[in-house]
Amino acid sequence: MTCFGRLALAVSLSAAALPLSAEDLTVVSKVTMGDRSGTSTQYLTATKSKSSDGENDTIIDFPTGHMTFIEHKSKSYWETSVEEMAAYMDSLYRDVKDNPMLASMFGGPDAVSVEKGKGARKIAGYACDDYTMKMGENFAFEICAAPGLQAPPQYYEGRKLSYAAMGPMGKRFSKMFDEMKKIKGYPLASDMDVDMGMMKMRTGSEATEVRKGAIPASTFDIPAGYKKKSSPFKR
Repeated sequence: MTCFGRLALAVSLSAAALPLSAEDLTVVSKVTMGDRSGTSTQYLTATKSKSSDGENDTIIDFPTGHMTFIEHKSKSYWETSVEEMAAYMDSLYRDVKDNPMLASMFGGPDAVSVEKGKGARKIAGYACDDYTMKMGENFAFEICAAPGLQAPPQYYEGRKLSYAAMGPMGKRFSKMFDEMKKIKGYPLASDMDVDMGMMKMRTGSEATEVRKGAIPASTFDIPAGYKKKSSPFKR
């Protein structure tokens, strides 16, 4: 998955803040993208998040907005920040802001809605409630959130870094975060459908295991011997 894809998936799993908890979480999920499937593990502490699918890792430092992307196949990594990504997206936004196709894809700022469904199920041992979120006519999210499961402090604010990193283009998503306040609990499953006529895509994630307990600081270290590359967001 590209860095943009990983950021998009992070946005799709965002939700409103819950009561604070001091407990770290490790969430193992089955992830599907089209006809491909795999396993992803997310490590959550009060100050950091790490998502790993075995091939790529994404690490976010919440207080600073610093992001590290690790590519195991090439044994390399690159780093960026919210400010650097926002500047890049700002430049991209100026090129496409008057493109009517962009507006038709994402809809206007008010074309976002979240509704609680009538369904409920258990995921990884936790009772979850179903929600449906729509953004414009082309994006639909099915989310199942566990009201009894709390994320570590700062997690949800940290997830908004994915939105902030989109610069002015991210303003199209501001209503989405307001609507997400209706979602109660930590999202253990999420399905995203994208329909843009000739291109249709479905991605999904469902937790298979949730572990509580302290996560070693070394979990967020860059592997020894990996070479640093330039950030693709540098001008």
